[in-house]
Amino acid sequence: MPYEPFHLGTKKLVFVDWSLLEPGYGLSFGGSKPESWEISYGIKLTAHLPKLSSDPLVEADRPWEEGEALTGLGTYHTLLEDDGIFKLFYDAGSMDGILDTDEDTGTQRVLAYAESTDGVNWAKPNIGTITFKGSRENNLVFGLDASPGRDAHGASVFIDPSSPSDERYKLVSMGTYEGRFCIFGAVSPDGFNWKLIQKPLIPKYISDVQQIVRFDAEKGKYVGYFRGWTAHEHGTSHGRRYIAYSETEDFMNWPRPTPLVKASLHDSPDTDVYTNSYNLWPGADAHVMLPALYHHTEDYADVYMLVSRDGQNWERPLQGPVLPAGEPGSHSAGSIYAGHGIVSLKPGEWSTPVTPRRASHNTVFFDNSMKEPGVFAATWREDGFMSIDADSHGAFTTLILDFDGKAMKLNTYTRLGGEILVEIADASNDNRRIHAPAIPGRSFDDCDPITGDHTSKTVSWNGNSDLSDWAGKPVRIRFKMRRAKLYAISFV
Repeated sequence: MPYEPFHLGTKKLVFVDWSLLEPGYGLSFGGSKPESWEISYGIKLTAHLPKLSSDPLVEADRPWEEGEALTGLGTYHTLLEDDGIFKLFYDAGSMDGILDTDEDTGTQRVLAYAESTDGVNWAKPNIGTITFKGSRENNLVFGLDASPGRDAHGASVFIDPSSPSDERYKLVSMGTYEGRFCIFGAVSPDGFNWKLIQKPLIPKYISDVQQIVRFDAEKGKYVGYFRGWTAHEHGTSHGRRYIAYSETEDFMNWPRPTPLVKASLHDSPDTDVYTNSYNLWPGADAHVMLPALYHHTEDYADVYMLVSRDGQNWERPLQGPVLPAGEPGSHSAGSIYAGHGIVSLKPGEWSTPVTPRRASHNTVFFDNSMKEPGVFAATWREDGFMSIDADSHGAFTTLILDFDGKAMKLNTYTRLGGEILVEIADASNDNRRIHAPAIPGRSFDDCDPITGDHTSKTVSWNGNSDLSDWAGKPVRIRFKMRRAKLYAISFV
């Protein structure tokens, strides 16, 4: 009996796992003779490495980023786009000793701001909300006198589409309250002027890396990714670090996070999952994390990739790092960390902030004189974290799905001599004994071959791309590939 189609709508179909591909049968049952049914062959899932920008987006060049900071720029940054402006909220370092107070202030880390209209040239405007050595002429936005009793340790910023305008921007960070670590929050109309939420969002909880929160419109809840510890007791044993998760309908009240991702059996026994660097995959029902894995023995961290269809079940498509720590003498000889946010700084590309470190994790306790190189961009092609590849000849069929729109777009790359062909099949009477028939005029034989490098290539059949008659109806999509990569499918 036909099952409920997967509703794609106008979202992208990306390939983080095999779940939306028909597994097929090598020997189908029920027919008059043995034959295969919707069998896939010659394809594989491939995870891709990013390019690291040669020049930093920002570097430490202000007094509050250099002379007074314990280690210069930190590693926990948020990159987002709002109303055509690229915005970078970055950890400007620790102002330890600047405030003369007995209040809980944690490490006195501060959050600074830079912006760009072209993704290349970044400015550090004077915001005027925080006093540094008697002056408000700086680009600091959170910490010190703007958030008494708080600092910006592990801060991340997000835009909440469900909130009134005066709370449109939200921030989460770690601080201390009555001598215990807690997760705190703040709200703002613009990302510059913050109103503190006095009560901890999560009391008596240590997450001393970047905690990342967003509003999930489909769930109608806030979802958060935090640090967890095994065998951790406050002030005693650290145990092992891992990624923890929590969700809530009320931003001001969160359940205690529960374990989500730990080091795998492929990792060495001295490995922790240090950060999470969570992101929603833009435009798709998929998620990506770029966590730093910390290696205790050699005292360094490098960046790995995790992908998920639902934000709960995660796979590591590469056992090794996507951004390894560098060779001795390089900018990333000590470690490298990813921050939060995926934006298109350049058409056809996606970037996220990363921080190479000359110093290793514990070097700072012995030598804090190293000047760190700044905040850089790690860049993939659009939707380029993963692809389905056919090195030679390959083919596959999707599960039954329905779509909105009237044309099909592919993000794809073919090598010389390669091509992709697409067939749309009528799945209204689909069963496991017969192949769903190709829609007349939308078969492989009718398809105009797709070749070259495209992030948004319209599929056509004998010059006709119109699929509007089949919008909202159950279909299967079949692909034949040769020397090709397929990153994403969408309908418009």
